[in-house]
Amino acid sequence: MDISKININADKFEATFYTDLNLIKQFVKSKEDLLIAVPVPKDYEWMWSNQKVYISVLDMLNWLTWGFYEYHNENEICHRSYDAKGKQILNDCINPSIIYRNATDCINWICDKFSIVNYDLKDYSQYRLLRHVFFDNEGWLDEDEIKEALQKGFRQIDLDLINEAEKGNGISVYALVKQGANYKIDPDDNTDESSIVSILGSDLSFHSLSLISYLCHRSNFSFSDSYDMLSSLYQVGVSNYILDIVMMNEFENNPKEQ
Repeated sequence: MDISKININADKFEATFYTDLNLIKQFVKSKEDLLIAVPVPKDYEWMWSNQKVYISVLDMLNWLTWGFYEYHNENEICHRSYDAKGKQILNDCINPSIIYRNATDCINWICDKFSIVNYDLKDYSQYRLLRHVFFDNEGWLDEDEIKEALQKGFRQIDLDLINEAEKGNGISVYALVKQGANYKIDPDDNTDESSIVSILGSDLSFHSLSLISYLCHRSNFSFSDSYDMLSSLYQVGVSNYILDIVMMNEFENNPKEQ
Protein backbone atom coordinates (compact mmCIF):
# COMPACT_ATOMS: atom_id res chain seq x y z
CA MET A 1 0.00 0.00 0.00
CA ASP A 2 1.33 3.43 -0.98
CA ILE A 3 1.73 5.42 2.26
CA SER A 4 2.06 8.69 0.33
CA LYS A 5 -1.43 8.21 -1.14
CA ILE A 6 -2.86 7.62 2.33
CA ASN A 7 -1.23 10.80 3.55
CA ILE A 8 -2.43 12.91 0.64
CA ASN A 9 -6.00 11.68 1.13
CA ALA A 10 -5.75 12.50 4.82
CA ASP A 11 -4.30 15.92 4.04
CA LYS A 12 -6.99 16.72 1.47
CA PHE A 13 -9.75 15.51 3.77
CA GLU A 14 -8.50 17.67 6.64
CA ALA A 15 -8.04 20.72 4.41
CA THR A 16 -11.55 20.33 3.01
CA PHE A 17 -13.39 19.50 6.23
CA TYR A 18 -11.81 22.50 7.95
CA THR A 19 -12.24 24.76 4.88
CA ASP A 20 -8.54 25.57 4.69
CA LEU A 21 -8.23 27.27 1.31
CA ASN A 22 -4.46 27.68 1.45
CA LEU A 23 -4.01 23.93 1.91
CA ILE A 24 -6.61 23.12 -0.72
CA LYS A 25 -4.65 25.27 -3.18
CA GLN A 26 -1.53 23.36 -2.23
CA PHE A 27 -3.03 19.89 -2.74
CA VAL A 28 -5.46 20.47 -5.61
CA LYS A 29 -3.58 21.17 -8.83
CA SER A 30 -5.90 19.38 -11.25
CA LYS A 31 -9.50 18.16 -11.39
CA GLU A 32 -8.27 14.67 -10.57
CA ASP A 33 -6.88 16.00 -7.29
CA LEU A 34 -10.42 16.87 -6.17
CA LEU A 35 -11.12 13.22 -5.38
CA ILE A 36 -10.53 11.91 -1.85
CA ALA A 37 -10.48 8.21 -0.93
CA VAL A 38 -11.95 7.72 2.54
CA PRO A 39 -11.34 4.26 4.06
CA VAL A 40 -14.43 2.33 5.15
CA PRO A 41 -14.17 0.96 8.72
CA LYS A 42 -14.33 -2.81 9.06
CA ASP A 43 -17.75 -2.63 10.73
CA TYR A 44 -19.20 -1.16 7.54
CA GLU A 45 -17.18 -2.92 4.85
CA TRP A 46 -19.97 -5.42 4.19
CA MET A 47 -22.25 -2.56 3.12
CA TRP A 48 -19.93 -1.20 0.43
CA SER A 49 -18.69 -2.79 -2.79
CA ASN A 50 -15.38 -1.00 -2.30
CA GLN A 51 -13.29 -0.55 0.83
CA LYS A 52 -13.11 3.16 0.16
CA VAL A 53 -15.67 5.92 -0.32
CA TYR A 54 -14.59 8.27 -3.08
CA ILE A 55 -15.80 11.77 -2.38
CA SER A 56 -15.11 15.07 -4.13
CA VAL A 57 -13.62 18.05 -2.31
CA LEU A 58 -16.39 20.10 -3.91
CA ASP A 59 -19.16 17.85 -2.64
CA MET A 60 -17.84 18.04 0.91
CA LEU A 61 -17.70 21.83 0.70
CA ASN A 62 -21.24 21.96 -0.69
CA TRP A 63 -22.44 19.82 2.21
CA LEU A 64 -20.78 22.20 4.66
CA THR A 65 -22.51 25.23 3.15
CA TRP A 66 -25.90 23.52 3.16
CA GLY A 67 -25.34 22.32 6.70
CA PHE A 68 -24.49 25.74 8.08
CA TYR A 69 -26.48 28.06 5.83
CA GLU A 70 -29.19 28.63 8.43
CA TYR A 71 -26.50 29.84 10.84
CA HIS A 72 -24.51 31.93 8.36
CA ASN A 73 -25.34 35.17 10.22
CA GLU A 74 -24.62 33.77 13.68
CA ASN A 75 -21.32 34.09 15.52
CA GLU A 76 -21.57 31.02 17.72
CA ILE A 77 -23.28 27.67 17.97
CA CYS A 78 -22.32 25.13 20.61
CA HIS A 79 -22.43 21.48 21.54
CA ARG A 80 -22.89 21.32 25.28
CA SER A 81 -23.59 18.36 27.55
CA TYR A 82 -23.95 17.81 31.27
CA ASP A 83 -23.49 14.93 33.66
CA ALA A 84 -26.18 13.48 35.92
CA LYS A 85 -25.46 16.14 38.56
CA GLY A 86 -25.93 18.97 36.08
CA LYS A 87 -22.23 19.75 35.77
CA GLN A 88 -21.18 20.83 32.30
CA ILE A 89 -18.78 18.30 30.81
CA LEU A 90 -18.70 19.50 27.20
CA ASN A 91 -18.67 22.99 25.72
CA ASP A 92 -17.64 22.81 22.06
CA CYS A 93 -18.36 26.05 20.17
CA ILE A 94 -17.69 27.23 16.63
CA ASN A 95 -18.40 30.32 14.55
CA PRO A 96 -20.71 29.06 11.77
CA SER A 97 -20.55 32.32 9.80
CA ILE A 98 -16.79 31.87 9.37
CA ILE A 99 -17.16 28.22 8.36
CA TYR A 100 -19.87 29.10 5.84
CA ARG A 101 -17.85 31.98 4.41
CA ASN A 102 -14.65 29.92 4.21
CA ALA A 103 -16.47 27.02 2.53
CA THR A 104 -17.97 29.42 0.00
CA ASP A 105 -14.55 30.92 -0.72
CA CYS A 106 -13.14 27.42 -1.30
CA ILE A 107 -16.03 26.52 -3.63
CA ASN A 108 -15.58 29.73 -5.63
CA TRP A 109 -11.84 29.12 -6.03
CA ILE A 110 -12.36 25.53 -7.22
CA CYS A 111 -15.15 26.44 -9.64
CA ASP A 112 -13.17 29.36 -11.06
CA LYS A 113 -9.96 27.32 -11.41
CA PHE A 114 -11.57 24.37 -13.16
CA SER A 115 -14.56 26.12 -14.84
CA ILE A 116 -17.06 24.03 -12.87
CA VAL A 117 -20.78 24.87 -12.86
CA ASN A 118 -21.80 24.20 -9.27
CA TYR A 119 -25.46 25.21 -9.27
CA ASP A 120 -26.74 22.15 -11.15
CA LEU A 121 -28.97 19.81 -9.19
CA LYS A 122 -27.12 16.96 -7.48
CA ASP A 123 -27.79 13.24 -7.12
CA TYR A 124 -26.11 11.91 -3.98
CA SER A 125 -27.76 8.50 -3.96
CA GLN A 126 -24.37 6.78 -4.33
CA TYR A 127 -23.56 8.00 -0.80
CA ARG A 128 -26.83 6.80 0.72
CA LEU A 129 -25.08 4.22 2.88
CA LEU A 130 -23.34 7.00 4.79
CA ARG A 131 -26.63 7.21 6.66
CA HIS A 132 -25.94 3.63 7.77
CA VAL A 133 -29.20 2.41 6.27
CA PHE A 134 -28.92 -1.36 6.27
CA PHE A 135 -31.01 -2.05 3.20
CA ASP A 136 -30.38 -3.60 -0.16
CA ASN A 137 -30.89 -1.70 -3.39
CA GLU A 138 -34.62 -1.23 -2.79
CA GLY A 139 -36.01 2.12 -1.74
CA TRP A 140 -37.11 3.13 1.71
CA LEU A 141 -40.52 1.81 0.71
CA ASP A 142 -40.20 -1.57 -0.96
CA GLU A 143 -42.54 -2.95 -3.62
CA ASP A 144 -44.90 -4.57 -1.13
CA GLU A 145 -45.13 -1.40 0.99
CA ILE A 146 -45.79 0.70 -2.10
CA LYS A 147 -48.52 -1.70 -3.24
CA GLU A 148 -50.15 -1.56 0.20
CA ALA A 149 -49.95 2.25 0.27
CA LEU A 150 -51.53 2.51 -3.18
CA GLN A 151 -54.40 0.31 -1.98
CA LYS A 152 -54.90 2.78 0.88
CA GLY A 153 -55.28 5.59 -1.64
CA PHE A 154 -51.82 7.14 -1.61
CA ARG A 155 -50.49 8.42 -4.91
CA GLN A 156 -47.52 6.82 -6.68
CA ILE A 157 -45.83 10.19 -7.21
CA ASP A 158 -45.88 10.94 -3.46
CA LEU A 159 -44.47 7.51 -2.62
CA ASP A 160 -41.75 7.98 -5.24
CA LEU A 161 -40.87 11.28 -3.58
CA ILE A 162 -40.26 9.51 -0.26
CA ASN A 163 -37.88 7.02 -1.87
CA GLU A 164 -35.96 9.57 -3.93
CA ALA A 165 -35.64 11.98 -1.00
CA GLU A 166 -34.28 9.24 1.27
CA LYS A 167 -31.73 8.34 -1.40
CA GLY A 168 -30.52 11.93 -1.60
CA ASN A 169 -31.38 12.27 -5.29
CA GLY A 170 -31.93 16.00 -5.69
CA ILE A 171 -32.53 15.71 -9.45
CA SER A 172 -35.45 13.30 -9.09
CA VAL A 173 -36.82 15.08 -6.03
CA TYR A 174 -36.92 18.39 -7.89
CA ALA A 175 -38.69 16.81 -10.86
CA LEU A 176 -41.28 15.11 -8.66
CA VAL A 177 -42.00 18.28 -6.68
CA LYS A 178 -42.42 20.22 -9.92
CA GLN A 179 -44.89 17.54 -11.06
CA GLY A 180 -46.96 18.11 -7.93
CA ALA A 181 -45.69 15.51 -5.47
CA ASN A 182 -46.85 16.08 -1.90
CA TYR A 183 -44.30 15.47 0.87
CA LYS A 184 -46.87 15.76 3.68
CA ILE A 185 -47.83 12.10 3.83
CA ASP A 186 -47.03 9.21 6.12
CA PRO A 187 -48.12 5.92 4.54
CA ASP A 188 -46.99 3.95 7.58
CA ASP A 189 -49.28 5.70 10.05
CA ASN A 190 -51.79 7.04 7.52
CA THR A 191 -51.47 10.65 8.73
CA ASP A 192 -50.58 13.96 7.08
CA GLU A 193 -47.28 14.02 8.95
CA SER A 194 -44.30 13.88 6.62
CA SER A 195 -42.34 10.66 6.36
CA ILE A 196 -39.64 12.57 4.51
CA VAL A 197 -39.18 15.11 7.30
CA SER A 198 -39.09 12.27 9.80
CA ILE A 199 -36.55 10.24 7.81
CA LEU A 200 -34.19 13.11 6.99
CA GLY A 201 -34.73 15.21 10.09
CA SER A 202 -34.70 12.62 12.86
CA ASP A 203 -30.91 12.56 13.25
CA LEU A 204 -30.12 16.10 12.13
CA SER A 205 -29.64 17.42 15.64
CA PHE A 206 -27.31 14.58 16.67
CA HIS A 207 -25.12 14.89 13.59
CA SER A 208 -25.10 18.69 13.72
CA LEU A 209 -23.73 18.48 17.26
CA SER A 210 -21.19 15.89 16.12
CA LEU A 211 -20.06 18.23 13.35
CA ILE A 212 -19.65 21.08 15.80
CA SER A 213 -17.38 18.96 17.99
CA TYR A 214 -15.32 17.71 15.05
CA LEU A 215 -14.91 21.26 13.74
CA CYS A 216 -14.06 22.60 17.19
CA HIS A 217 -11.10 20.25 17.64
CA ARG A 218 -9.02 20.31 14.49
CA SER A 219 -5.90 19.60 16.55
CA ASN A 220 -7.38 16.18 17.37
CA PHE A 221 -8.04 15.28 13.73
CA SER A 222 -7.26 11.68 12.81
CA PHE A 223 -7.88 10.22 9.37
CA SER A 224 -9.16 7.10 11.11
CA ASP A 225 -12.22 9.21 12.07
CA SER A 226 -12.79 10.41 8.51
CA TYR A 227 -15.61 7.98 7.69
CA ASP A 228 -17.65 9.00 10.75
CA MET A 229 -16.90 12.66 10.05
CA LEU A 230 -18.04 12.24 6.46
CA SER A 231 -21.16 10.39 7.59
CA SER A 232 -22.19 13.23 9.91
CA LEU A 233 -21.40 15.81 7.23
CA TYR A 234 -23.49 13.91 4.67
CA GLN A 235 -26.44 13.53 7.00
CA VAL A 236 -26.48 17.23 7.87
CA GLY A 237 -25.61 18.70 4.49
CA VAL A 238 -27.54 16.42 2.15
CA SER A 239 -30.58 16.19 4.42
CA ASN A 240 -30.85 19.99 4.49
CA TYR A 241 -30.30 20.13 0.73
CA ILE A 242 -33.07 17.62 -0.01
CA LEU A 243 -35.47 19.15 2.53
CA ASP A 244 -35.01 22.57 0.90
CA ILE A 245 -35.96 21.11 -2.48
CA VAL A 246 -38.91 19.18 -1.04
CA MET A 247 -40.26 22.35 0.58
CA MET A 248 -39.34 24.78 -2.19
CA ASN A 249 -42.96 25.52 -3.11
CA GLU A 250 -43.63 26.69 0.44
CA PHE A 251 -40.53 28.91 0.36
CA GLU A 252 -41.65 30.39 -2.96
CA ASN A 253 -45.12 31.11 -1.57
CA ASN A 254 -43.78 32.45 1.74
CA PRO A 255 -40.40 34.06 0.93
CA LYS A 256 -40.19 35.77 4.33
CA GLU A 257 -39.85 32.35 5.99
CA GLN A 258 -36.59 31.59 4.19
